[in-house]
Formats: sequence, C-alpha cells, structure tokens
Amino acid sequence: MKDKKRILEAFSFYDRSGLEKRLTQMAERGWLLENIGSFFWTYHKIEPKKLTFCVCWYPKASAFDPGPSEEQQTFYDFCEHTGWVLAGSFGQMQVFYNETLDPLPIETDPVMEVDAIHRSAKRTSLPSQLVLLAMSLINGWLFVSRLLNDPVEVLASAANLFTGICWASLILLTAVECGSYFLWHHKAVKAAEQGEFWEAKGHRKFQIICLAVVGLGMLYYLVSILTSENLMMMVIALLMFGVYLPGVFLLTRGMMAFLKKKKVSAGVNRTVTLLSAFVGAFLLVGGITWGVLFGSTRGWFAGSDETYEYHGEIFTAPQDKLPLTVEDLLDVNYDGYMREQTNHQSLLLAQYEARQRPRFDADNFKEMPRLEYTITLVKVPALYDICKNTLLADWDKDWMPGGQNDYAMPIDPTPWGAEDAYQLSNQEYGPENTFLLCYQDRLVEIDFSYGWDVTPEQMSLVSEKIGNVNR
Repeated sequence: MKDKKRILEAFSFYDRSGLEKRLTQMAERGWLLENIGSFFWTYHKIEPKKLTFCVCWYPKASAFDPGPSEEQQTFYDFCEHTGWVLAGSFGQMQVFYNETLDPLPIETDPVMEVDAIHRSAKRTSLPSQLVLLAMSLINGWLFVSRLLNDPVEVLASAANLFTGICWASLILLTAVECGSYFLWHHKAVKAAEQGEFWEAKGHRKFQIICLAVVGLGMLYYLVSILTSENLMMMVIALLMFGVYLPGVFLLTRGMMAFLKKKKVSAGVNRTVTLLSAFVGAFLLVGGITWGVLFGSTRGWFAGSDETYEYHGEIFTAPQDKLPLTVEDLLDVNYDGYMREQTNHQSLLLAQYEARQRPRFDADNFKEMPRLEYTITLVKVPALYDICKNTLLADWDKDWMPGGQNDYAMPIDPTPWGAEDAYQLSNQEYGPENTFLLCYQDRLVEIDFSYGWDVTPEQMSLVSEKIGNVNR
C-alpha cells in the first residue's frame, strides 16, 4: 500500500469549516495532510485517529516566500507550544492539527479572524478570481456572438464546443465564488461585531462538477482530434496538451521552487517567476508554430496528397475519397483533378466540405467542370431548423451597392428526392447553379460551376450519393 497520495481538492479560499471537516475526515481514514499545492494536496499514511484541525490566515505570508519570517516563526512556535502542529501551508493559508480533542483555539477574536481572511483574500484569491471572471465574461461574450452569427460553424466544431464549455464553466465558477465571498464577508463582519464567527457555506460539490465538466470537455476534444484524419491537427493537439501546458506549468513551479531554495526574496521570486512563465510560453508557442510550419512545407502532413510543379512553383493536389465526384455525374474520366474533403464534427453537428477542382497543369483546366458541396449532418433534430435558416440567411446578401443582391429561391424538391430545395438567385443576373437541398437529417449545399446544366438523372444521383443515404 502506498504511504502517500495526492488528491485534487476543491475548496473556497475562505471556507474554514469545510476545510477543517475535510481534513478531519481524512485523518479518521488514516491520511494526514503533508503539503498543499496549487491543485493537488499531498497526504501521508497514519493510523486512523481523531484529530482537531484549525485553518487560519497569515496575511503577510506569500507563496513566494523563501521561508517563514521571524514574526511568522514566532507564531508557529506559539502554536506548537499550545499543542498545534503545522501540517501544511500555501501562501497566507496555514493548516494546523492538534491531537487534543478540545484544545485551546488559535483564533479567539472573530473580528481579527475575519480581517485576516479579508486581507489575505485581497492579496491573492480575490484579484485572481475577479480577473478570471472578467476574462471569462469577455471571451464568453465573443463565443456567444460567434454562435449567434454562425451557429452551424460553431456547433459543428469540437474545439468550439470545448472552448464554450470552458468559458461557461469559468463564468459560473468565478461568479459564484466572488459573489459568495462578498456575501459571506458582509455577514461575517456583522457577526464578528457580536462576538461570533460566521461560518462560510462552501461550494465544493459545485466546484468539482465544474472541473469535471471541463475535464470531460477536454477529453472529448482530444478524442475527437486523435480520431480524426487531420494529421496536422493531431500533432498540434498533442504538442499543446503534451508539451506546452505541462511545460509552462513545470517551468513556473520549478522556477519558484528553485528561487525559494536559494532564499530569494518574495518580490524578486514573483517577478522572475512570472517573467519566466511569459518567456517560456512565448518560446514554446513559437517553437511549436515553427515546427508545424516547417513540417508542413516539407509535406510531413500531406499523407496521400500529390505534389506538382507549375510555372516554377510547387502545388499540393489532395486526393481524398469523395462520396460524389464529377466523374459520377458526367460519366467521364478526367485526369488532372484535385479532390479535397475537410471534416468538422461535434456531438451536435457534422460538416463535410468537398471540393473537386482541376489542377493548374491539367489540359484546358479553365474549361474543366468543377464541383463543390457541403454536407451539414444534424445529429440533434432540434437544431435542424436553426441550421437551415442560418444557411438560407447566408444567401440573402447585398454584394454591391445598387441592388445586386442574392436570395434563396424555392424550387421543386421532387427531382432531388429532398423535402425542400432552394436555388441561389441574383436580382440582376437570375438563377445561379448553386442549390440548398434539405433532407431528413442533413442539409446539402452544392455548387455546379461554369453553367453546368443539371439533369434529372444527376439530381437523383445527388440524392442517392449524399442526400438520402440513410434511407
């Protein structure tokens, strides 16, 4: 059996009673607090026993201090003299335990205790929470703006969903923490004046739920990336989560620990540590970006893509397998095509963008027919009308002053085997060769370039290949 274990603890900074209750329970299970970290707390194995814990705050302390000050050490000695043993500390928060069941309390004046908590909170916890809340609100507003402007693009991306989950969780977490603290402090001040300490009502379960939601969102995002066919995105995700984030964290913690060991002052430690974190993050991002660009220019992520030279320049010609091709529709065999498919999907939507275009080195490439289409697969039926209306709204645009605007013109869906069908039209130039086809669980935008006259047989083939594929 292991003699030590690390546990992710989620408590409000000022939740004295919740912290003390948790540590008491751990001691009764045979685990005593040894060290308090930023996220994980370390416990070591003991004989299960009933211990009394006391959490108090020393406002002058800092996580960057090389060691306890003379005044703080005097405080420790006083506590030890009365039977209180220091179990661990993190910044201003000090945790003591006593083997006496009803010991002499460390804090006896509620006014001084509330003041110590408030001064400590103003130095560390409260500013960081308020900054996080402000950042979360700004980024949450940007996310909602993108969602309202183009819900299809946002909801079809696992990365966007993960981002939205993170910002929403942070908004809830920081708003609850800040609001609860100010409410507690208001009541605690009044209670202290009456000689009582107002116990905080912690939000440990709520914090754990928020962290779990973010963790599940991150796991889902990683799985979606690692199971995709986009090699570049897989490499970027692995480097960001496997190198960048751990690298910045280890660099920050390592630099702070190194300077504390060298007995550097708290002010210098804080400045150097933050500067190191900034420089390290910049260098890691720069290194990852350079590496990805370097590999991309050398075709490391090309897979089965072909390359060719045209007028002294090197071009890439993807050769993805498309569900519908020009050859299917025209029953001909053209050489010199590039076939590219880009996939974006989430738990809610999926988008498959397919493009078949002639290569520049193909004979008569300007006259060769082209085909482009986007399949929006709606996994949640409630989102179908939202997606449909969004795609239709994208067509209703004023491109030039003077009334040259596009609009969606309803057409007969029967030849397409669809439930509804629309054709892009221009008020000046008339109907264009672009269509929106509405099937049971998907929306298909398809563009036939260069005056391609679509026949009923080709319409039926579109329905068979990319429309009613599940029927």
